[in-house]
Amino acid sequence: MIVDKLFEVLSEEQIATFLNQGILVVPNVLSQEEVTEALSGLYETLASHGVEAHNLEETGKHLQQLSSTGGSGGVLDLFYAEWKFKISTNSKLFHLTSQLWKAAYCYQGETKEQLHTEQFKWHPYGAFNPTQGYAYIDRVGYRIPTRLAERLGTISKKNKHIPIQRSLTPHLDCCPENPFPMNSKWRPIQCFVSLTDNTEPNTGGFEAAPGFHREFATWAAHRPPTLVTRKGGETLALPAPCVGEYTHIRPREDAAVLQRVQHIPVTAGSAVLWDNRIPHANAYRHDGTEPRVVVYTSFLPDVAINRQYARQQLEHIRRGRNPPSSGGLWMNPSETTESDVKQSNSSILSEDKLTELQRRLLAIDD
Repeated sequence: MIVDKLFEVLSEEQIATFLNQGILVVPNVLSQEEVTEALSGLYETLASHGVEAHNLEETGKHLQQLSSTGGSGGVLDLFYAEWKFKISTNSKLFHLTSQLWKAAYCYQGETKEQLHTEQFKWHPYGAFNPTQGYAYIDRVGYRIPTRLAERLGTISKKNKHIPIQRSLTPHLDCCPENPFPMNSKWRPIQCFVSLTDNTEPNTGGFEAAPGFHREFATWAAHRPPTLVTRKGGETLALPAPCVGEYTHIRPREDAAVLQRVQHIPVTAGSAVLWDNRIPHANAYRHDGTEPRVVVYTSFLPDVAINRQYARQQLEHIRRGRNPPSSGGLWMNPSETTESDVKQSNSSILSEDKLTELQRRLLAIDD
């Protein structure tokens, strides 16, 4: 692959950080001008849904209409806006990801035995070219301060006041008992690009357990069951739940994992990339004064299961449907229906105006 001078080459130290920690923060993936442009685009998109970014006290209540997660994490179902699409197909971000694919995951069809002490690199999807892949179209994170979320809260059916947004507690976006599904997609690296500074803890920012990916297989094999005590005093041991591709890190049974979760400081324009076996969250509280804004976006290696997913995703884009794996954080993608079609996410894709890289990332061209 010819490396363009505009592409950033990761240093040996950065690659070592990802191998050891499973998390890498890369600053200045977006320039200040690109951050400003993206924020302007986001504000315009929000305004089209009745949310005025500079008047959240009066209009922030409309955020609940954009969340299929009930406000968890400030995650909004915004997919195809042009400003966001530029980030999702950013060539610099893809090149960073491809370097990590090559360094952190066996791409020549190696067996576990051949990997010796680095068996965490193994996967069952076979050999792949780490310089090729597909864009994974994801959501937007727009986490407003906790006090504002509480003021904008709603009354539940049990007359309980619920904030309009809350944290996304520590979790995995894979099932420990089946981390390599054969009927969905393989996304070894998750990612977001931050549009705001988030350097202090308890401001709604990213939290994770560094290094856990290297212990994931052993932990998953010995993970304790969920203990449930019935009214009569009988205690049941149930399998740890995993719904769709979402696994909650339990406060009691997984307490040792929770203790390792820590704040990861990020500045505007930075990309955060992490192994999908890393438990992660955003902070329980957002005690800052401004929304924390990120664009969730990542890429899929060029393996058979992802080629199938990419073709399906392209069909959804062309039809203006939400992406195939967007059925809510706790839903199985197969459960999505035609009712998930949202007029607000109608595709603006002009295929004749796409670059060669964008056409390949979207599976339009081979």
